[in-house]
Amino acid sequence: MTKGVEGISAQSTTSSQPYLHRKFWMEAGNTLVFSWNDIEVFFEMPEDWVYSETHTDLFQLAHHLLVEPWDKSVMDQWQPTRQPGWRPGLAFSGGVDSAAALCLMPDSTVLLYHERCALSGKLSHANAHRFFEHIESTTGRRVHRIRSNHEKIRQTQGQSIGFSTDYACAVHAVLLADYFSLDSIATGMPLENSYLFHGHQYRDFASSRFWNHYSKMFADVGLPLYQPVAGCSEVVNLAIVQHHGWDGWAQSCLRSPTPGKVCGSCWKCFRKNTLQGDDYTMSSEISTFLKKKPLKQAVSTLYSIQRGKLLEQHRNFKKDFEHLATFLQEDWSYLERYLPDALRLIPPKYKTFTESRLNQSVAVMQVDDVSRLQMTNLYPELS
Repeated sequence: MTKGVEGISAQSTTSSQPYLHRKFWMEAGNTLVFSWNDIEVFFEMPEDWVYSETHTDLFQLAHHLLVEPWDKSVMDQWQPTRQPGWRPGLAFSGGVDSAAALCLMPDSTVLLYHERCALSGKLSHANAHRFFEHIESTTGRRVHRIRSNHEKIRQTQGQSIGFSTDYACAVHAVLLADYFSLDSIATGMPLENSYLFHGHQYRDFASSRFWNHYSKMFADVGLPLYQPVAGCSEVVNLAIVQHHGWDGWAQSCLRSPTPGKVCGSCWKCFRKNTLQGDDYTMSSEISTFLKKKPLKQAVSTLYSIQRGKLLEQHRNFKKDFEHLATFLQEDWSYLERYLPDALRLIPPKYKTFTESRLNQSVAVMQVDDVSRLQMTNLYPELS
């Protein structure tokens, strides 16, 4: 989760002044430009997208998601009136978690890929594009690719590349909600980011300040949040993807320039691909992450270490990473089943469908599983 989100304070909605969207949002052909504090970022919209047919509420919500950590004043004028459309949209990355979300959603779901661009680093879209072409050729469903450099905002604030807020990953879907007549927006947020805070401590996510803050904001504009895999660990999401025949197509590695291949040395490769027995390199990046306290995405990382080939290939692992030895003796098998309570995070219109799809793919947590999940707190000294 983005730092500081849990400390968000409630925003006033009593101002009578309307949000002046044209002050911040400009169009140049099919390019939408957002300007804030002398920073400009762009979104390449569909050729037939029409600025004037986009509800002001969507511009205002997108604005807030892009700058919330540094400027909350935009929501002082929050008086939403937009009504919902008729189908869901998924902020689709092509990775394992968002692919699992897609498997659990109706065929009417609009797939919206944020094609991150104009950024320095090793980012590659090769695996995502390969998967999208496979989806389009086998199902006839199109993945809409929206190029944007909005991560530039976070960089200008002295932070590393990434999204300004947790739901900034879905800004493109918000901006296109009227164009596609969306009635909800989904993401591939897994259990390790919802009920397991930072992957190492249980919380009642559906009652959390974070969820209440964002879910109300989206619902107010006719776009209730749709979190189909919030009760599914990364382990469960991989099982769902395998069940639906997309194993090898959905890839979370963002580094490999070769379609169908992974770099094998990034943190995502270590966590997700070692579960499948894929080769990896104990790179300096992986070693650095393993030494951090708290361990990132802790429980699924520990499960991956237990179930993968790491302990065989790296015989000195427990000595080199001594602080993880005790955790590796624990039973993390509850990660193989989904949390039924998370179905509360799905709009009623789609709950039955998603629950049915889940039950076709994986097992549900039993009482003992839920109890172990609720007791998870790897670093009580940090609480």
